[in-house]
Amino acid sequence: MNARQLIKATALVSISAFLGACSSSDSTDNSVDCFDCAVISTVSADFTSSAVQFTDTIPAYEISSDYAAQDLSDVRFLTFGDHFYRMGRFGINNLAKFSFDDAENPIWEYSVAKDDSDNPNPYTVVFVSETQAYVLPFGTDEIIEINPSVTDSNQQSDFIVDRLDYSKYSFGNGIGASDGFVKDGLLYVLLNGQDSSFVPQTSRILVIDPSTNLEVDVNGSGEAYDLTVKNAQDMDVVGGYIYVAGVGRYASLDRSRPAELTGGIEKVDIRGMTYLSTLLVDDNDASVNAQIAGVEVSSSDNKAYLIRYNAFQDNDLIQFNPTSGAVSASPNDGFSGLDIKTIEIDSSNQLWVALGDTVDPRIEVISIADDSSVATINTIRNPVRIEFADTTN
Repeated sequence: MNARQLIKATALVSISAFLGACSSSDSTDNSVDCFDCAVISTVSADFTSSAVQFTDTIPAYEISSDYAAQDLSDVRFLTFGDHFYRMGRFGINNLAKFSFDDAENPIWEYSVAKDDSDNPNPYTVVFVSETQAYVLPFGTDEIIEINPSVTDSNQQSDFIVDRLDYSKYSFGNGIGASDGFVKDGLLYVLLNGQDSSFVPQTSRILVIDPSTNLEVDVNGSGEAYDLTVKNAQDMDVVGGYIYVAGVGRYASLDRSRPAELTGGIEKVDIRGMTYLSTLLVDDNDASVNAQIAGVEVSSSDNKAYLIRYNAFQDNDLIQFNPTSGAVSASPNDGFSGLDIKTIEIDSSNQLWVALGDTVDPRIEVISIADDSSVATINTIRNPVRIEFADTTN
């Protein structure tokens, strides 16, 4: 038995001692019970491999070992319904579907590139239903509609349904679709707006009607909604508001050109026919004075969180008020100067903070109600993406 098999077997024996929602039924199969579990994308600290791990979202937060591992690092996992998906990004350009009944062997796997010269660099997939989803590209001008319900890897003509050309929003570097979601029957796509030299131009929110694949006219302009923040990377939606985090322009690698604080958090009101937005948090304000790399807003408390980016692998977790925009004077206790990869809020109003570390990669779970520590979940590799499944398994 090699080291990886030993780790996996040991973890499965440990997990089987609990009646949690995320345990393998025995050490010889690949099934994972995943009712309201977290699906965690993990990448090695040396960027040579990736895998997915599953963990309960309730005590004792038991976590599985690796599944669907690859010797590739630009890989992320997503989930919808009773399945999860492995997405290969830059230079990989593929998507694979897995059942929780077999977390090692894909039901199907397809390239989303048109040919060998095409590098769409898919950043995420937004699901409308079991039969309709959209692959959002960072490196090309086409949003790709797919049919996730195909049953094997021999249905290419049924898998790719349509390619939607949005080259009018490209600055020569692809449309940079960095995030997306479906709300009230409409697809919202965040376009980061960088040119071929990675200089931030205009970031936008593109709205599409999935029933027709036609662009929705925003504010009578016939175009997407222009944002104030530059280099929009992340967004969260709560009620009738979208919160967008723009990171501005990164400093040059040699630091001869400092970071440009042209981002922040923009709050967009989408409740009426006319969209309105305000710069809720200015990254150039004294309360932040740094780039903002992520945002997450609680739907039940008037509380939100941002990731303050100081330098590579040097981030702070900071609270702010999503109504007034007031930013806490200091980071959350214990969350300063860390490699914060991502933050997500689960259905129990707990904040999950993914922390990269060469020795101690982990997820810290915090109660938003009182900011208390709930759990520390140790991962095998660095956790880089967290999604929450809601299955019947």
